[in-house]
Amino acid sequence: MWAYWPRLSARVRRALLGNTEARVGLRLRLPVVWLAVLALVALLLPDRIWTTLLLGLAGLLLVAFFWARALARGLAAERRLRFGWVSVGDRLEEEFALVNRSGLPALWVEIHDESNVPGYQVGAARAVGGDDSVRWRAASVCARRGQFHLGPWSTVTGDPFGLFRVTRRYEAREEIIIHPPIHTALPIPLPPGRSDGRARTRERNWQAASNAAGVREYHTADPLHWIHWPTTARRDSLYVRQFERDAAGDIWLVLDAQAAAQLGEGPQSTEEHAVLLAAALAARALDETRGVGLVAFGREPRIVPPALGAGQQWNILRALALLRADGETDLGRALQELGDIARRGSAAIIITPTAEAGWLPQLAHLARRGLESHVLLLDRPSFGGEGNSEALRAAIALLGFRGHVVRRGEVGRPLVEDERHGYWEFKVTGTGRAVAVRRPLDR
Repeated sequence: MWAYWPRLSARVRRALLGNTEARVGLRLRLPVVWLAVLALVALLLPDRIWTTLLLGLAGLLLVAFFWARALARGLAAERRLRFGWVSVGDRLEEEFALVNRSGLPALWVEIHDESNVPGYQVGAARAVGGDDSVRWRAASVCARRGQFHLGPWSTVTGDPFGLFRVTRRYEAREEIIIHPPIHTALPIPLPPGRSDGRARTRERNWQAASNAAGVREYHTADPLHWIHWPTTARRDSLYVRQFERDAAGDIWLVLDAQAAAQLGEGPQSTEEHAVLLAAALAARALDETRGVGLVAFGREPRIVPPALGAGQQWNILRALALLRADGETDLGRALQELGDIARRGSAAIIITPTAEAGWLPQLAHLARRGLESHVLLLDRPSFGGEGNSEALRAAIALLGFRGHVVRRGEVGRPLVEDERHGYWEFKVTGTGRAVAVRRPLDR
């Protein structure tokens, strides 16, 4: 495209540049003052030396002005994000380009960026010759999940004498969401649910007719109206419609987003541990062809209905990236809301840092509505708080529900294989990602 830059009309060039206009401004006022003083002196005291100095300074200003004006017309920049989806620990990388069609060199070009990605800096100074271009990359390791933006940004250059400044501002602003990482090895089993497709309740029979995704062999428990007669006739054996999803196998991830229950800050907070747990469990459930949904009642509620596939994983990760544990809704109320929207036969994985037991009766309420519950307790003492998470887990077990205590630092730690001796440590790679490394103990 840049090869045809001189032939393009001004309107087309403005469209390519994002409707930006370069502004030429005076960088130093002192030479103008000197020019005025010399003009006055040459007028009052006519002499060849004053006239020579006046003409020399005026010529320098004219050369500088037309140089800057040429750069304003011929210098353009662009930036492009290399990877659209990034997670914590991944590299955020952009490509920048400066293209100079003015025929005059730009000895210095500053990049001023207003992006708010934590730890990401693209400010740089470059030089580009006449009728030439220069490209480079800016990269940083994503350190924090959330929604951020790249841009707006601007380029600043000028003449070689530093008398005039040329500024071109690019108002383009690209939103970027940094997702939480997925730790695949967690010592936490998924609730089994009823995902074999045979124990369907009457209330979901309506769904069967609309979610047919293929055929399979007939089972004795299958209703006769599911039989797919064309396939049965072709293969001389009974086949039934296979459905895309059975709601009885759905898993709801329930994150306690009440601000009063949280402990710690940053990566060592209960909020971040809950997000990491949810991301890992969602990925595992989706790999096992389980429908996964998400509920979190922060100041801005996050509710993602259960679904299957890679698209649902991105939906879950996006909701987790934006989640903030700053709500006022307590866990008991959140579970009550879940009971109103979840279908019978689903399972709920509840992730909470609370040590209070006031919400436990809601587990029985969910059970009466046909929901299986599995509770993950973030151990408060390990996060610097008060309370006895082990005692709460024992109380949950007495009620007939499964509970698991997760301590700070356990999220993402690989499972130790049976009959193997050793210990785990973490090594930081060049991209900033922490990788677990096994070192055997000496016998």
